[in-house]
Amino acid sequence: MEKVFESLKKLLTGTWRGEGYAKYPTIEDTGYTEELIFNQDTDKQAIHYVQKSWYKNDTGNNSKTVFWDTGFIIYKDEKVLLISAQSGGRVETYHLSSHIEDTFTFNCVQIMNDNKTITSQRIFSITKSELNYKLNMSTQQSTHFQNHLTASLKKSD
Repeated sequence: MEKVFESLKKLLTGTWRGEGYAKYPTIEDTGYTEELIFNQDTDKQAIHYVQKSWYKNDTGNNSKTVFWDTGFIIYKDEKVLLISAQSGGRVETYHLSSHIEDTFTFNCVQIMNDNKTITSQRIFSITKSELNYKLNMSTQQSTHFQNHLTASLKKSD
């Protein structure tokens, strides 16, 4: 797993920008723009990230913050973990459950400060210049596990 983590560090480090689409039975579908920044700590087995997105639609919310998330991807106890703290208060811990070439699937193992979300999953497909991700989830209101977010980002540095 340490080799997988080192690969993630190389692939992710930098600033990524692009657009995505949010949908779920409990929300109004919307487009969004996004910036996702990954910085690696050369002294520790850690990658820090900041993810922020803004509405891109024809409503009064256009250009306002949709989502703001920060956290770490770490290598600990021979596991690759993604820890997410979100501006709404939710904290999640994910475990890298599979990786095939440059696609990495993280499944949620713990959710705190949110009694609505049952489970979630983040899938990253990464090349040197493009990052595509999906966030799938189920909630108390919609228990069917399904896609919530899809985005395509380009590396800008």
